[in-house]
Amino acid sequence: MLYNVVLFVHILGAMVMFAAVGITLTAMISMLYSVKTEGVRNWSALAVKLDGLLPFSVILILLPGLYLVFTSWGWGNSWVELSLALLIIMTIMGPVINLRRLKAILQAASEETNELPSAVLLQKVRDRGLWISVSTMTMLTLAILFLMTVKLGMIGSIVTVVLAIILGPAIASILIGKASAKIFAADSNSASID
Repeated sequence: MLYNVVLFVHILGAMVMFAAVGITLTAMISMLYSVKTEGVRNWSALAVKLDGLLPFSVILILLPGLYLVFTSWGWGNSWVELSLALLIIMTIMGPVINLRRLKAILQAASEETNELPSAVLLQKVRDRGLWISVSTMTMLTLAILFLMTVKLGMIGSIVTVVLAIILGPAIASILIGKASAKIFAADSNSASID
């Protein structure tokens, strides 16, 4: 019975982390396509608030996870060790890379006086480092969930992590590129109307 309750809390923590990372990515995509400063301000405020869920989710994942490792799964399982390493890396990436930059976007959007976002604000929204970090964290979260479910050996676990690390920056580039192309097309259309 205790095992099932602890496993439930552990899975709940993974779900909270996945939701926080996924909604943060959604908020960032919405910022990228926002045509008004108010939209950037609202979406960046949501992303900053969601970053606060990550430490809570780490506690929900880590404490029950360690209990499960010591009582049931044991060390020496590649998926356990890699998932723990990824969790620690993501715990650092969130506040060091993402939160600092998301707060800068929120501050810049809050200081904007124009209805349309300035070039400086748009540059902050398109920050490649932020996009790569959030996209990679999203893919790493998927990798952790996959490893927790499938419980692969060393080679399969490493391949899973490498794929997540490759897909993160690739997805970031695609998202930024699509938004830039759409904005460029919209600017061209409005210039031809003038």
